[in-house]
Amino acid sequence: MALIEMNTGFSIELEGPRLEHRGTHNGLPLYESLGGKITAIALVNKPAIGELAVGNDEEKTILGAVMIPNLKIYRNAGPLGQEPCYWYFSAETIEQLRKTFDGTIKLGH
Repeated sequence: MALIEMNTGFSIELEGPRLEHRGTHNGLPLYESLGGKITAIALVNKPAIGELAVGNDEEKTILGAVMIPNLKIYRNAGPLGQEPCYWYFSAETIEQLRKTFDGTIKLGH
């Protein structure tokens, strides 16, 4: 199988997460994202997790990570609105979110 490096990756659209403060990371507030529902997975040019996908032209598939447990992700939204901060998802939360995904795929957000 010949894999082709892509210039895209995956991102989730998340509805209703609860953010709990867990200290700081790189001098900014750190929040653990709990609960919620994945409303879509999007193919994007700059995935928040920083991981690009690979493609298989022969099988017409794209493969890549969607979420990575405990990865600190820079965001501009905290629990009270616009705020530079970091979020992360535990492995347990990712498993719970996986069960909420209904299969909706989008190109970009």
